[in-house]
Amino acid sequence: MKLTRVLLLSVLFITLFAVTAGAMPDVVWPGDGGNTSGLIVITKPPKDRSATFDRSYVISGYGKEGTVVAIYKLSGDVYVKTNYEWQIGASTYFAIPIELDSKKNILLCRAEDSSGQYQHAKLEITYLGSSLSDVVRNITVDATSIPY
Repeated sequence: MKLTRVLLLSVLFITLFAVTAGAMPDVVWPGDGGNTSGLIVITKPPKDRSATFDRSYVISGYGKEGTVVAIYKLSGDVYVKTNYEWQIGASTYFAIPIELDSKKNILLCRAEDSSGQYQHAKLEITYLGSSLSDVVRNITVDATSIPY
């Protein structure tokens, strides 16, 4: 009976360890550049900086099948993992819709494959929503106040 419990606990521990071993970290330090390249290619934004009037934005590209892509947001001195994550399938394409919080969103796109190799891509997406387009959108005209 004791041997059965020890074996059961050992199998449970090994199973849980195997599941969490490949999990993305909750925090990434800004100096960490990754240990490989070529896992993903980001096509949107076309450069490492972009601006938009929309609060939602789609980060997209293509990469190695089975690679997990996660988005991190700069918070203080570290990048903190968000809920935005995608596993690249057979099509090799990925598209991660995110919500922008503030005017300047400094993000880290982390791609990690099953062997533990990972790649980082830093992005800066500026939300322009509170500028000219919002001002124009909120203009109202009262016809009764127009002089004849």
